Amino acid sequence: MNLLQRIVAAVTLSLAAAGFTVNETGLPAPVERAAIIAGLMVLTPEMEGTVYEAYPDMGGVWTICTGHTKGVRRGDVATPTECAAYLQGDMGGAVDFVMRTVPRATIWQKIAMADFVYNVGASAFIKSTMYRLVIAGQWPAAAEQFRRWTFVAGLDCRIPANKCPGIPKRREVQRSLFLVGL
Repeated sequence: MNLLQRIVAAVTLSLAAAGFTVNETGLPAPVERAAIIAGLMVLTPEMEGTVYEAYPDMGGVWTICTGHTKGVRRGDVATPTECAAYLQGDMGGAVDFVMRTVPRATIWQKIAMADFVYNVGASAFIKSTMYRLVIAGQWPAAAEQFRRWTFVAGLDCRIPANKCPGIPKRREVQRSLFLVGL
């Protein structure tokens, strides 16, 4: 089962456990939030990886655990329990932001955008062409914007020599999720 199939399965199971299906509209917000987080719990850790000692990421930002950056300094070390708490908090913040700012999006689009926000930050998302296209309801054009976000610290991650191949892969997964059902 590939990553996209595992995400769909996690969301489908989460919704089924609450008595809903993926094709329903108007899901109660707590049910939708839980389903989005279920999908992200498959997607985000696989794309981020987990490291228990602080390290500078490709952009020079001190990072720990599964992409956590807030307050991280050189020499910090975290436990698996601390990493789980960071992931839950950071992921919850990204999901809440997306649910608040793009309520008309499908559950798949919200998962893609929440992972994107988790990765690049809410302020970068709000300033992006992708966000403007989403707000305008131009879904296919918005999906193509994921492919523009393949640079880290000025390096094009599509170029193997730049040693950041996970970024374009992540953007393709996000794009594919965003397009589910369109």
